[in-house]
Amino acid sequence: TRFMQNQPDLLRLARARLRLFRTVCLPSVRRQTAWGDFLWIIRTDPALDAAIRTELIEMLRASGSLVYATTKEDEEEQGEEREREQTKQTKRSDNDNDKNGVGITYLVGSNDNYISANATLSNVRPFDVRHMLSALTSHPPSVLAGKLSSLRELLDELTIAGTQNQPSHPPNVVLWTRLDADDGLHVRYLEHLQSQAVRYFLPDYYSSFDSRPGRILLRNDARAVPYRPPRWTYWCAGTNVDWFLDARRS
Repeated sequence: TRFMQNQPDLLRLARARLRLFRTVCLPSVRRQTAWGDFLWIIRTDPALDAAIRTELIEMLRASGSLVYATTKEDEEEQGEEREREQTKQTKRSDNDNDKNGVGITYLVGSNDNYISANATLSNVRPFDVRHMLSALTSHPPSVLAGKLSSLRELLDELTIAGTQNQPSHPPNVVLWTRLDADDGLHVRYLEHLQSQAVRYFLPDYYSSFDSRPGRILLRNDARAVPYRPPRWTYWCAGTNVDWFLDARRS
């Protein structure tokens, strides 16, 4: 999710977008039925106004979306400001965002985007999740809020899995969705997307796909033909709801 990238000083615009984020984007992500099974990375300008940044972090914390650093390593690397923010948080044993100690939501100070090539990432492929994680873990101060150690663990997991070529180690399948700060998703969207990704990319792991691993039955033919998973694909929402300002209301 992008928030005020390359617009750090437009305070009135930032506050309007904060209201849209709180009303539309945040609840639709927080209520996903797949909550806990994806990462939410919010990218903002590194020079974003301090008051706006604090309000955004508090908004994420209050919604139960944010995990703060919980290890000494995190606190030391991400600086005194991060440590001060953590002291404000009341620790709760029932925090459902801290799923097995894994961070879910991150606020990152960066104007880079990986959805398409841009000037600052001219030599990086779009959607390169390994490069994104490497950039974050190699520059801890850029992680303004979130659990840095979880990003390292994910990068290690992707790196190790990518070197394995065994049935017990399925290939990496990374799903990437860009959701702007004034947009929302159906609450089952990510669950559906993940299920479809397993169906098409990892059919051996999709129990209701077919009783024979790696094969699909043609609808117009009784023969079973070998199925080769695609290298990549796009999923596009078939319907959407647009909202507009009601000029009759102040």
